[in-house]
Amino acid sequence: MKVYLWKRNGDVYYYAAIDEDEARRIAGDIDGFTTAPVTSCTMEEWEAAGGVTHINASGEIILGENTDRDEINALEAEEAQLQAELDGKDYKVIKAAEVGDVLAETDPPLHERRDWCRNRINEIRDRLAELNAEVA
Repeated sequence: MKVYLWKRNGDVYYYAAIDEDEARRIAGDIDGFTTAPVTSCTMEEWEAAGGVTHINASGEIILGENTDRDEINALEAEEAQLQAELDGKDYKVIKAAEVGDVLAETDPPLHERRDWCRNRINEIRDRLAELNAEVA
């Protein structure tokens, strides 16, 4: 017996069956899959992975837990927050430039915070690239 896996909308569906024909029939009856499974594995491989699967950043079905998913989600949320903050501060900078003010003279902490936000966003993007390479 093997485990056959399909994916749909970011979720993994799996069915244990004797052969692919039986798996396609079961999957078709239950979830409407008419296509061939994306991948399959032995029951031993399935059990070794704890019966857990995930879809990686490249869209592949991977056996086992995606332990980096929580860190990826937290970093993406932090990046979005910092980018929103930076966008709001960019408005202040543009307005200051329109009236001829010099940013360093009008609001030094604003300039320092914008630099910090940019640097942190770059750090986050580097870490996300590392994590996505590990997941892929």
